[in-house]
This record gives sequence, C-alpha cells and structure tokens, in this order.
Amino acid sequence: MIRSPPPNWPLPILNFDWTGTKLNISQNIDEGIELLHEASENGANFVMFPELWFPGFPKGADGNWSRDFLPDYIENSMVVGDANWNRLIDGIRSAGVYTALAFAERTGKYLYMAQALISPLGDILIHRHKLRPSGSERAIFTDGTIGEIVAVTTSLGRVGLLECGEHWYPSMTFPLQAQAENFHIAPFPYMLEPANKEAAWWEGAFANIGTLGHYSNLAGATSFVTAVGVAFVVSPLAQLEAYISDTVDFTKTPILYHSIETSGFNTSKTYDADSQTSWGVLQQILNGFPSYIPRDEGEFVDWHSIDINLELSGEYNMSAPGSAGPGS
Repeated sequence: MIRSPPPNWPLPILNFDWTGTKLNISQNIDEGIELLHEASENGANFVMFPELWFPGFPKGADGNWSRDFLPDYIENSMVVGDANWNRLIDGIRSAGVYTALAFAERTGKYLYMAQALISPLGDILIHRHKLRPSGSERAIFTDGTIGEIVAVTTSLGRVGLLECGEHWYPSMTFPLQAQAENFHIAPFPYMLEPANKEAAWWEGAFANIGTLGHYSNLAGATSFVTAVGVAFVVSPLAQLEAYISDTVDFTKTPILYHSIETSGFNTSKTYDADSQTSWGVLQQILNGFPSYIPRDEGEFVDWHSIDINLELSGEYNMSAPGSAGPGS
C-alpha cells in the first residue's frame, strides 16, 4: 500500500497552499514505477496507490484554485492509451505485480476520478470512474456510471475497487458487496491520525476505519485501505489487522506491507443468494420503502458533467452556485 505523497504535492498533508506548485505527470510516473519495483523486490504481488495519486488529489480546491491551477492539473492528468499511460503499464509489467491505479483521467470532453486494476502482464482488468464525486470534487470531475462497479476474478482471488467517500453510500457499496469479493481495494486521498484535531471528520482515520469495517463485514472481504499518510487493513470481521500512522516518515516507510492467505478463496462463487447483499434483500428493501414517500427520483442521481474546455479556459469558477451539481 503506497502511502507516500506524489511529487510536487503541497506538504505537510493539511497544507492547502498550491502557490508555486507545478505538477509533472512524467515525474509522477517515474516515482510510481520506482515504488512498484521497490514493492516487488520486497515480495509484494499486489500494489495500490492513494486516490488521485496521479497527479495528486486537488486538496483545498476552490474558485481561485480552479482558475489558477485547474488547467495545469488537467494537462498533467492521465490519458488512457497515450505515451505516459503506456510507460506506466510497461513499469507495471516489468515489476510483475497486480496494480490498483487511482488517477485523474481526461478524455476528449471530461475529467474523471478514475481507478484501474492492471494485471502483472499489463492487461486492464477493471477501469472505472467514481460514480458521484464527493462534495466539491463534483465541481471538478464528471460522474461515472454504475455499471462500472464490478468485481473480477484474479489469480489471487476476487477483487473490486471503490474510492474514498463511495464507501459511505449504498448505491456504490451494495452492488459491489453483492459480487462476492475476497478482498477489496479502497484508496483515499490522504488521511491523518484520529487524534489530529486539525483534521476534518472525513480526513481522520477514526471514521474511515469504522466505515471500512462495516464494508468488510457485509462483503465478507479483507479491505486494503491506503492514503497519503495513514494506511490500514480491515478483516472480514471488521478487525484492524495492520495500521501505519501519518506521523511515520514517508521517505523511510513509503509502503505498508500486509499478507493474507489466498489459497482458500472460492473464486467460483460470484454471488450469494442468502447474504445480506443479495437480490432477495434488495427486493425486501424496495418492498419496505415507506409508502408515503413519493416515487420521485429527484435530481441527485442525474448524471452530472463538466465540459473540460470550460475547465481549461482559466475562467471557470468551481465555487459558483450549482457548479457541483444537485445535492453534492
């Protein structure tokens, strides 16, 4: 679990001042490949990066940030299939490890919060976009689609990916928990000790350990959680199996290692009709939904997008009313 910060990202963790910051995606890839090889040389066969590690999470973003820094951020985001992407895939292949990437992805029209699971041979096993970016993220990134929430079978077991705030919301968790993961990958952008009084509730480890414990118990899966700073592992019984504090030096310990026994996984089981996340339970929820509440879908789940050309203009104000979409 990579826990060191990406290059050129403001430090310390709660420093939100981007003045003088110049991102460089090529440098990100260089450092990412070095970390992959370090992990591989230390016996790892699966490596994961924090949320948006490529090129870095836009912490503290506001209207001024979107005008002054967002164009450069977009220019240093990943494009699947371009030379930078292919160089990173070559690095994964040379390290010979499964890799869970977490990156800002730009396409012709949109910017996404993306995840990809890459095989040791460089094949894309999962490629998804955060379904509904959280809070102010939704004023920068376009929504994903729910059909991208999938688990896949690998030589190590069945695995799925969600990121950060998705672990709080049933529209993201329930579909993946229903797919019988053996282990789960959960990147967050950054995380601090529960005792850190300067951290917002979602920035501290206390809330996130509880959330992933609940996720793991319903999924019956071990969850691997990493962020710049804190990283931890939670068992299917919601027990903390490994933990490292943000106070531990990044340069001395850039990676948290943890092993689980995979030989007993039944990868032929892709769902459980008698589980708490089964089709039957879903129907029970639908049937039990209070009759007095109108069947009104509202606007919250509508697909929300932001034109990348507007974001690149240097005139976009992400703090303007409505920029983040309904209810975000």
